[in-house]
Amino acid sequence: MEQPPADATQQPPPTLTHPRFTLELEFVSSLANPYYLSHLAVTYPALLGISRSSDDNDTDNADTADPDAQAFAAYLAYLYSYWKTPEYAQFLTHPGATLRALRLLQEETFRRDIIRPQVIEGLIGTGIPSDQGVTAMEGTGTGEQEGEQNKGDQDHLQDGGDHGSKT
Repeated sequence: MEQPPADATQQPPPTLTHPRFTLELEFVSSLANPYYLSHLAVTYPALLGISRSSDDNDTDNADTADPDAQAFAAYLAYLYSYWKTPEYAQFLTHPGATLRALRLLQEETFRRDIIRPQVIEGLIGTGIPSDQGVTAMEGTGTGEQEGEQNKGDQDHLQDGGDHGSKT
């Protein structure tokens, strides 16, 4: 069970000339907009693991989850894993809001709850700033602003999860 050397599988550095990079940049940038998150939840609830009916007779969601929802969650994890690195985050126009949305979307409870208008209002109410610079990326932002956003996450989502925790 030999693994190929790390250099053989390493992706080329990000550039705006690669179509996949550009497509993913546009998508993750869209996630910074709470109204876009709401649109995804309403238009594509199955992708976020939102059940429109309570017909499911199996209570174990992990085993019966929609394969599309599992694939989308894995895709979001993949996106978050590299967009949070400075090499990629430098291309984000709103890195704080984008990385915050990607971080929250890692949580199943948030993906399920995003369909609720109160959650969207909570995201808007936390004041996702549109003028955050690259220096205010997740983990390197000012403590006061980050603390306010984290408190807002916890106050408005009200599902018992710690959505404001850093990864």
